[in-house]
Amino acid sequence: MRRVGSGAGFTVIELMIVVAIIGIISLLAIPNFMRYQARSRRTEAYANVAGIVRAQKSFQAERDHFFEALPQMPDWDSYGGLGTDKMPWDAASEAVFMELGWTPEGGVYYGYGINTGTAYACDAPCGSDAANSRCFTASAQGDVDGDGLGSEVMYVEPARDENGTVLGECNSARDSPPPLDPQTDQPLYNEVAVHWGTDDY
Repeated sequence: MRRVGSGAGFTVIELMIVVAIIGIISLLAIPNFMRYQARSRRTEAYANVAGIVRAQKSFQAERDHFFEALPQMPDWDSYGGLGTDKMPWDAASEAVFMELGWTPEGGVYYGYGINTGTAYACDAPCGSDAANSRCFTASAQGDVDGDGLGSEVMYVEPARDENGTVLGECNSARDSPPPLDPQTDQPLYNEVAVHWGTDDY
């Protein structure tokens, strides 16, 4: 008489082990994937802030002063706040940046602004009005990991004397000071960098 094979199928214990392994892999993989998504969204801010800076320098070369765009646009409160969904670059945003001649391609995760010291902190001698501004800070504020803690991507152009010594700087359009170099703890000037604030993505 032939016996039916007893090795077919999985035992309950084997299934539980497989489920546990999948759970552990998920615990490790999902946070990494979320961080990857946030970094991917942040590339928008790097590209757009760099574009604003190019437009700003052209503007200053033609008019001998820097352009200011406050508050940051678009008005994210109109779109449910900052987060992981794109906001449209609406007519109000277009109107604010029209004189600068800059516009992003499509919707945005970030709100964009430029401070020359007329509204937020600006160390002398940057100037208290746009016509005399010698420095500016372009910034993008977002919450691309959706945890409710925002960060800014910034470019800080300080005022300098004829020898290149920094004389003063402007805070961002949300009144944040310049980002710091993690190695030297000194302000980062003339490069697009993240001001981490309270976020860690």
